[in-house]
Amino acid sequence: MKKKFRIWQVVLGVCSLLLVTGCGNNSMESMTCTRTMNQNGIKTSLKYNVEYEGDYVSRIKTVETVETDDTYILNTYKNQIESLYSPYKGVEYYEYNVDIADNKLTSTVDINYAKVDTDKLLEIDSANGTLIKDGKISVDDIKSVYESLGATCKND
Repeated sequence: MKKKFRIWQVVLGVCSLLLVTGCGNNSMESMTCTRTMNQNGIKTSLKYNVEYEGDYVSRIKTVETVETDDTYILNTYKNQIESLYSPYKGVEYYEYNVDIADNKLTSTVDINYAKVDTDKLLEIDSANGTLIKDGKISVDDIKSVYESLGATCKND
């Protein structure tokens, strides 16, 4: 009788563990794509962190920096970047920031694709449709985009 009770304890324990942790291959994974350049006194660093589950992107966090002693160049980049992102201002789960400090421009973007209204993104810019298909972005597609920019991508 004690032996049966212990077996049931083990079975219930395993079942509880599976319920709490889930099962299957759909765990969150991540990939980081990076590129650095140094041309004509301008140092550029690009870092894209892609979180995904299965074949689809859940979130992308980017940090792009431009370093130079030329404040005119930094302000020009800032104006161009802000112009690019301003249509997305107010879109829930799409956050961006651009600032300049100590001869360095830093642009950060955080898009939660698991929650953002992808139809709204397509309304703002139909070119988003090259990546967004049926409300989702394929990991392979985003990796191809970053690699076409010269970035090297590695799974974390």
